[in-house]
Amino acid sequence: MASKRTDLFIKQLASKGIPAKAATDPDWDKYSLTYNLRLPVAPAAVVVPDNIQHVCDAVIGADHHGFKVQPRSGGHSYASYGSGGMNGAVVVVDLRNFQDIDFVSEDVVRVGSGVRLGNLARSIYNQAKRALAHGTCAGVGIGGHFTHGGYGLSSRAWGLAMDQIVALDVVTADGQCLHVDKFRHPYLYYAMRGAGDSFGIVVNFYLQTQPAPESVINWYIKINDVTKSVESAINAFQHIQQFVHDASSVDRQLGFNVSLASGYFAIGGTYQGSRARFEDVIVPALLNNIPEEPTVEIQQVDWLTSLKLLNQGQDLDVSSPYEEHSNFFAKSVVVPEPGYTKASLEKFFMYLFDEGARAPVPYFILIDLYGGADSQVSTKTLDFSAFAHRDALWVAQLYGYVGNDEKFPAEGLEFITKLAESMTTHLPKYGAYENYTDPSLTREQAHELYHGEKLCNRLKDLKKKLDPGNVFANPQSI
Repeated sequence: MASKRTDLFIKQLASKGIPAKAATDPDWDKYSLTYNLRLPVAPAAVVVPDNIQHVCDAVIGADHHGFKVQPRSGGHSYASYGSGGMNGAVVVVDLRNFQDIDFVSEDVVRVGSGVRLGNLARSIYNQAKRALAHGTCAGVGIGGHFTHGGYGLSSRAWGLAMDQIVALDVVTADGQCLHVDKFRHPYLYYAMRGAGDSFGIVVNFYLQTQPAPESVINWYIKINDVTKSVESAINAFQHIQQFVHDASSVDRQLGFNVSLASGYFAIGGTYQGSRARFEDVIVPALLNNIPEEPTVEIQQVDWLTSLKLLNQGQDLDVSSPYEEHSNFFAKSVVVPEPGYTKASLEKFFMYLFDEGARAPVPYFILIDLYGGADSQVSTKTLDFSAFAHRDALWVAQLYGYVGNDEKFPAEGLEFITKLAESMTTHLPKYGAYENYTDPSLTREQAHELYHGEKLCNRLKDLKKKLDPGNVFANPQSI
């Protein structure tokens, strides 16, 4: 039945000159292979539109033939939702051909939804010496990253990636293309900034850029000695947590994360202020109550070099076709202000230093600083966009992985799950971050952790108005 429906849909697209791929095509694997190899999913078809009308017609046709629809920008969905998330039930609209990057004013850039972050950063810098806050992995596509949050080390200065969206061109469930902003179709504009996968397909982003800093301090401090005991690790993290609230040392120009493993404790990030202030004020305050001997590395570089260093030293230019893949399972923990309790840190470090020392899979833990003194992430409210975690101090990612040709073991899933549980057991409140999509969550659990009850109810009401037929759907969508 599904195969016949797919054939009819493909024929309909062909009659309109719309490129598409199905399982019978010899190059199907190039269009259907998921980024996360642990979670293979076979969509019903992959549409590869050349223009906006193709996207509109694909949405109408998919709905007519009984398929759900999901967009794919870069395809990095942790849960393979960029491939639909459900075998044979979803038509994927692959936006790889939407690559335009053009300034429509001195500071607003229009960006096609197939653009990847590295190409975006280099293009706007080369065109106008402008910059945006976004993630560090150059290969990530703009689509899901910007519509579900989008954290970067400059986010404390400029906001999340979504905060820079001033308008969108969106294809809706009925096949229209609407230009949306805070004045035109404001409800859709609101929903797309936080829950875009449930409401439409962005074909163009209009983004408020910033003047690129002339120089950036990229820094890294390793204090592995604090992992010799649970107590010293707790003391170090509590001091860091106290430090980020100290407005005499910390301002919005400072962004960083804490990187952890059993036997490993490091802090690293960027600073957009002067090197003198960083070395004379920030570093001493950061290390003041940490007696263990640190290793400190400081580089002052230009904007693009800073981004390259954050991209693990790899070039920002990302070629097509994109052929990177990984084999992994990840969970996230959003920790609201005022941060981790001592009891939560004790439970977490006890598990990390015990079970983490003999982990069944390689892993890493990154704890990004969202809040703290002068953070511009925290200045927005739930009325600004459909993002529930404006009160976040930290957002942790716990990521286990194996080789691309290996089977991810059940013990690895259990380890990452219990690692996250050790972090949340003694937290009075916590959430999860949708861009680190966790496929182990039920739809109800995902809604609660990603959005919270108040926002989720608001989004459900908007879904009834904007997509009553549930055209845009995946296993965790609204």
